[in-house]
Amino acid sequence: MQGRLRGAPLREAAILDNEVKILRSEECVQSRQHRGVFIRVIHECDAFEVLRTEMEPGSAFDNVELGDCRAYHFVLDGSPVFRADQQSTDLMPGDSIVFSDPMAYTISNCAPSRSIVLSILFKTSAMEDA
Repeated sequence: MQGRLRGAPLREAAILDNEVKILRSEECVQSRQHRGVFIRVIHECDAFEVLRTEMEPGSAFDNVELGDCRAYHFVLDGSPVFRADQQSTDLMPGDSIVFSDPMAYTISNCAPSRSIVLSILFKTSAMEDA
């Protein structure tokens, strides 16, 4: 597989064999911006979605905006605050948080700089079929 990529322009290497597909950033499935929160769906399939969320200072959103499903959030930059069940947790780059069951939570950015979170949302219907 290494020999196939040598000498080929990176933009032409979109599909390797029939098993691997490279999705370019300009090919994101969808994106939406609301109240200082920019959410980009990087990948979507029947079982899960991968999101990249950029949060301006003072912005916030909740799990309902993400689809109210099981979620894994990984902080890439900044220091967002996750609030659930009357508890709050400040996270730093490299930290992650997992919500195994659908539950109400809010993610806010109280810091003076932008926060970026990478999330994997596990779709409930796909998990029930397994």
